[in-house]
Amino acid sequence: MNSFLIGWVAAISSGLIWPELLPALERIILIVAALVLVRRQPLWAGVLMGVCWFSWQASALIDPKQPLQTGRHQVEATLLSLPTRAALYQRTLWQVEQIDGAPLQIQHPNRVSLTHQGPAPWLLGERYRLDVTLRPPSGTLNQFSWNSRRHYLSRRIVATGRIQGFEPLEGSVHWRQHLADKLHQATASLPRGDLIRALAMADRTGLSDQRWRQLRQSGLTHLVAISGLHLTLVAALVVSGLAWASRRLLPSPSGRGRGVILMLAATVVIGYALLAGLGLATQRALIMTLAGMALLATGRQARPWEILLRAMALLLLFDPLAVLAPGYWLSCAAVASILLLLWLKPLGIRSKVATLVWIQCGLTLMLGVVQLGWFGSVTVHALWANLLMVPWVSLLALPLTLAAALWLWLGGPAGDEVLWLADAALWPLDNIATLAASLPGAALGWSLSPVAAALALSASLLLWRRPLPYSGTWALLLLLPLLLSALPTRDAPWRVHVLDVRQGLSVVVERNRRALVFDTGAAYPSGFSYAERVLQPFLLGHSIVAVDHLVLSHGDNDHAGGRRVIQAYWPEVAVIEGAGCLSAPERWQGLSLSWHRQSMAGNNGSCVLVIDDGRHRVMLPGDIEHEAERRMTVAPVDLLVSPHHGSRSSSSPAWLAQVRPRWVVHPSGWRNRWAFPHPEVVARYHNLGAQQWVTGDHGQVSAHFGADGATMMSFREQLAPYWYNHRPW
Repeated sequence: MNSFLIGWVAAISSGLIWPELLPALERIILIVAALVLVRRQPLWAGVLMGVCWFSWQASALIDPKQPLQTGRHQVEATLLSLPTRAALYQRTLWQVEQIDGAPLQIQHPNRVSLTHQGPAPWLLGERYRLDVTLRPPSGTLNQFSWNSRRHYLSRRIVATGRIQGFEPLEGSVHWRQHLADKLHQATASLPRGDLIRALAMADRTGLSDQRWRQLRQSGLTHLVAISGLHLTLVAALVVSGLAWASRRLLPSPSGRGRGVILMLAATVVIGYALLAGLGLATQRALIMTLAGMALLATGRQARPWEILLRAMALLLLFDPLAVLAPGYWLSCAAVASILLLLWLKPLGIRSKVATLVWIQCGLTLMLGVVQLGWFGSVTVHALWANLLMVPWVSLLALPLTLAAALWLWLGGPAGDEVLWLADAALWPLDNIATLAASLPGAALGWSLSPVAAALALSASLLLWRRPLPYSGTWALLLLLPLLLSALPTRDAPWRVHVLDVRQGLSVVVERNRRALVFDTGAAYPSGFSYAERVLQPFLLGHSIVAVDHLVLSHGDNDHAGGRRVIQAYWPEVAVIEGAGCLSAPERWQGLSLSWHRQSMAGNNGSCVLVIDDGRHRVMLPGDIEHEAERRMTVAPVDLLVSPHHGSRSSSSPAWLAQVRPRWVVHPSGWRNRWAFPHPEVVARYHNLGAQQWVTGDHGQVSAHFGADGATMMSFREQLAPYWYNHRPW
């Protein structure tokens, strides 16, 4: 049985890196093969069954024949989530029942994520008739930044869009809406009311961008996002409390009440999950928690790793797409790490407090490796912040918050005073997060390969398990590749990364862990900034130690909107803009920099940068158009970022005759309203024999220049060629 489950879990977990999904016919063949092998080769039978199960579930979400297609539609849908309030719009999750008068069949995916500009009286659980414009889930594709397409798939969302009009239909308002309104009204004036609502019922509508940034930079976001940790804590508190009461009120030497206690704890955990909205992430946490409790109740002889294996297998049976979400990997890695740390615990650690400190320190380090793999960076303050806050939130803040909210909903006396106590209990969490975010080194990036990360982790475990004289040699050997990767080479290659920032431009030139940034992408009044969400995570993920120059080709928002973000993260950066580019440095990290700028207004006044290493030339022309091109005299280049996003007003034939690029990258958003790059421009470059990429289609495009030549790679084709990164369905 265990062999089958190992194969099942391993096969489904590998779905994160599959290049393609299996078609229907091949799935049928593999299912037959699995049935033949199940007795003699249970491991391979589990692998084949897992592959088929994942392929079937994922294929249903990207089926081009599914009803929720691109275009303008009228739908009848039920609101599934509390709105996320932003400055310009509200984002909501809906379950569609009918589209254009036709009901959806049970096999059709029915979840959509919709936005609406301006206030709307949405009521959770109520049905509406909506006029919507739908499109496939999309997002930017860059290393180390959030992958929206993978995220939507993990939540089984098959379309996104905007609400153009709405009409309430008959239906009952969800009970969570009444509780949310009452709690919001009671906590609106409290300094940490947003944290109370997040912990009590997963209502994160009030958490500001600043609050999220502080929690993220302190490594404490997991404490306010209801997860398996919270459900397990609630179960443990209930079991401990009831066990203590039963020993004193109804003592039983045989422990007959153990099953009843676990059933009551399971009931409370289910209630908490329902209170949190029972979203997919909460469902996964609930399944894992209940599976572990059930196995403890019925299989006392099961070893801990077997309980974890069975819980993971059950979770992936209900939701195989959980492997596309970081929560699955962090949760499983956390439990596995705790079991491993208990096995590796040094003999000198005997007290419970020392054991807790040992587990918390090791857990933070091990999960840091997982975070590096997913996000490309990890906060250096997570160790001490979690060491202080995990026990505090677990033993005091969370129980008090849940008790205060329950007391309020039950109409108990002095409800405001009880909520004030919960707010006070969250004061340390608020201040620790604020302090950690203000200290240097709030985030550490390290572009570790999975192999290097595994070697580093293995070396750390060896050093923990045994004294240095016995394991130091092996640990140093394992760490050697990691140490060597950090040393600069004599002829260090340099790289140019054209990032996917929708209809904007941001380019990173990288050498010796230092960077020159050319434009930042856009920023918006809502607070969203591509410099914050894409550019800065990319710099951290590539272990950039300094941004020496920030070049702003011109003042348009899609090029210079993230200026303040970069200056805040890198206060020593030298900003080059306007006429200043004519007096800018001519050398950087051994590369020759040539600057051009016409004394013209608007796009034609863009700063143009040509980078030369003696063998390769790269041109970054900003948004120049025909008039500026006519006044320029330039030599041929290897790589060109097309002017003005590939618009028809740029890339004139006469200018291209001078430039003659081998490779061209068009920084244009997917399905942008201007239809850039223009077909005529694409044809001109094609006639020159240039190979072309479009960031909206290919994601981030990177050029690597070294002594052996140049290599071009795109996110979708080489950097992450996985099935969910293919062209949007």
